[in-house]
Amino acid sequence: MILDKFRLGGKVALVTGAGSGLGQAMALALAEAGADVAVLGRRKALVEETAREIGKRGRKALAAGADVSRSAEVKSAVERAEEALGPIDVLVNAAGVFNGEPTVELSDEAWRLVIDVNLTGTFIASKSVGAGMVVRGRGSIINVGTFLGERGQRAARAAYNASKAGVAAFSRALSVEWGPYGVRVNCISPGAHRTPMTAPALANPEAEKWLKGKTVLGRVGEPGDIMGLCVFLASDASAYITGVNVYEDGGGWV
Repeated sequence: MILDKFRLGGKVALVTGAGSGLGQAMALALAEAGADVAVLGRRKALVEETAREIGKRGRKALAAGADVSRSAEVKSAVERAEEALGPIDVLVNAAGVFNGEPTVELSDEAWRLVIDVNLTGTFIASKSVGAGMVVRGRGSIINVGTFLGERGQRAARAAYNASKAGVAAFSRALSVEWGPYGVRVNCISPGAHRTPMTAPALANPEAEKWLKGKTVLGRVGEPGDIMGLCVFLASDASAYITGVNVYEDGGGWV
């Protein structure tokens, strides 16, 4: 049956940035599809809450406090996850930070933080998990970019846009490198969603109205909107898909 291809029973996933927002939504989606899930984030209390929610869905979970920009912390978290749950079949790189300062006011440190978390963190987690995937000859990596990786949209987005454009390019390159070993690498580029990261902007009714007007579907995304796409790319339903960047943005800026 076709629906069986979407099921993730017997699979193990690791999701970074899983304490809130889209990362949390994708971690829960993978659990609901049948996977056991390790959740990783800098704020341990938040990923522990996500792990509890996974447990309520009948799946095993492990919460790990780690900064994705620090190789030793990520490597340790991956080792703990595989000891507790088994070899990782699916990696979702959802950890990210945003900076909206004008470029002339953006400090070197602030620039590096965005690049370190969004782009270097994706590299570190992919390397830490992907080494085992390559040896085993299977795996699916889902990186999270943004529709801003190819679109300017508004001023004061230089660091964020550059980091996420790098994530999309990294995903393409890695898909070519690891495809022969049975490891698929794809990228999801979301539009504006109602998450803790966007809450300050969406608190302004005019800002939300503007965003809705820029979107073909006429609304701001909800965390649940990304769940089905994540499960699809993680599962055998997308077994012949790699190297793609899927815009999950309600048709924004088409």
